[in-house]
Amino acid sequence: MKKIFHITTLALAFASVLFMGSCSKSENGDEGATGLLYTSVPGTDATIKLMEGKSRTLEALVCAQEGAAPGATLKITLKVDAEAVDAYNAEHLGANAELLPATAYTFVNNTLLLARYTMTSSVAKLRITANGMEDDQLYVLPIAIDKVEGSSNWDLAQNPVSYITVIQTVERPEGGDGSMQFPYELKTADDLVNMNTKLSEGEKVYFKLMNDIDMTGVIWTPLNYASPYEKAIDFDGDGHVIRNFFCDYSSYPSFFGVLNGYCHDVTFENAEIACSADSGCGIIAGYGGTGAIHADAARVHVQGKVTLTGNKTGVGGMFGTLGNATIVACSADVQVESGKNFVGGLFGYAKGNADGCIVEISDCWTSGSVKGNQRVGGIGGGTDKTGYNVKIINCYSTATVEGVFCLGGIGGHFNLDSSANPDTNQPNDVFENCIAWNPSIKCAEQTAGDKSHYSSGAVVGFTAKMNFLKGCVRRPDIEFYEYSDLFSMYDQADASPSSPLVFQVVEGASYNYPYHGTAAAAGATIAQVATSLGWNAAIWDLTKDVPTIRPDAPVGPTPDTGSDGQLHGFDDNDLN
Repeated sequence: MKKIFHITTLALAFASVLFMGSCSKSENGDEGATGLLYTSVPGTDATIKLMEGKSRTLEALVCAQEGAAPGATLKITLKVDAEAVDAYNAEHLGANAELLPATAYTFVNNTLLLARYTMTSSVAKLRITANGMEDDQLYVLPIAIDKVEGSSNWDLAQNPVSYITVIQTVERPEGGDGSMQFPYELKTADDLVNMNTKLSEGEKVYFKLMNDIDMTGVIWTPLNYASPYEKAIDFDGDGHVIRNFFCDYSSYPSFFGVLNGYCHDVTFENAEIACSADSGCGIIAGYGGTGAIHADAARVHVQGKVTLTGNKTGVGGMFGTLGNATIVACSADVQVESGKNFVGGLFGYAKGNADGCIVEISDCWTSGSVKGNQRVGGIGGGTDKTGYNVKIINCYSTATVEGVFCLGGIGGHFNLDSSANPDTNQPNDVFENCIAWNPSIKCAEQTAGDKSHYSSGAVVGFTAKMNFLKGCVRRPDIEFYEYSDLFSMYDQADASPSSPLVFQVVEGASYNYPYHGTAAAAGATIAQVATSLGWNAAIWDLTKDVPTIRPDAPVGPTPDTGSDGQLHGFDDNDLN
């Protein structure tokens, strides 16, 4: 008895998940089972419409019908069957379809496995790009089985070919097409959930929020949580609010998972991240960039709660870890709580490196409360052993900070995650013109006369002496409660590698490297201090006591351009 197979090609990469359930395993899966064979092509009945240069990644798989599960594991190779175009046109009278040009498709992988007694194979990937096509001409791409290895006990179904039809169009697609010119439009909670189905590795996909969205009751899967984290995104909130977002996923619980791309102009209100897994987490992303993957965030504001009950360092109000990122004109009004190290109001952990990968946070603020074990900061918890070139500029915090030691109003621990060599290390971390306006920085328990632990500081809890520390100011009435009664706050001059930071020495205290900045004048407001430091009034509204970020703050990465260098939304003559 020979088994019969049919290729099933899904029009969207996400549809494979839905389709897996449509190929059910036979209740009687022995090799003698017989049965009729079927084909199912959900999602491919509609023609794919692409604008010139736009791509779509598809998935293809092979199914055995119920009652015809293979008795051996098969290795199956797919191909494009050019001779099947005539059959398509004959079946669809008047179609007059042409074979999709070879320049318009490529198999990312065309080999898959169908395990014995399994009805659905692994998936192959096919990428289609509107390249070398004529507008409004119908093209067809017939996908067929090329060869099967592992058994000779197989045959083809009566109609073994799946047809993908494609048209290159110049018309704006309804709801967008994910391009820079026509981003996918997000109007409902379901639209947000379906973002996952529209992302693909190696391609940046554009989304735009069209109105405020309430996500009450939505079970959220982060958008880009799995290695190699290559699902790039441009998320434009367009000034709208996402309310009642909740996530407790097993990997990087957050909205994005790993942010690869650009998130801007969005507010998360009453968000909650309940991180019960052993994974870094934050409302926006568990990771902001990593390695060569860069993350940008601008004019993003979060309000809510982040709680880690798992076993992982790196928890923050917006980001768990920043690996390669630029965060500008953002805010976090949050309650962040973790029993582990590296906890921050904006980010928990930063991983810049000496080769020039920079983490930069500028013109941001935090409020609420930040509670952790060690390395706890109002903006950031600290850096790992590769934590070079981390910059925190023109930021303030009004968050309460609580932990055991190594606590800071802005940053916790910034000496390459080490107690060693703070006199000689040069991480090139920068704290410039920051304002530590925290009501309190408190060690959980004080031990009189204890000299054995890391220090805490009004601005940075524990820093390398040769970091760049410039112009930072602390609230004059901070309630500062160190782990020992031997330490207090005092004013410190600016520091750099050429002029290392000077400390008040406490004899026998080996880990006493705080940065307290200078105290503001009694009665001063944050806005007055910010104005004196020269903060940019185009970014900040400094007219009230507490500065806020202007919704039209001119910040963020340079806009993407088309292949011709043309900016999105402009005619050629508009750039003259």
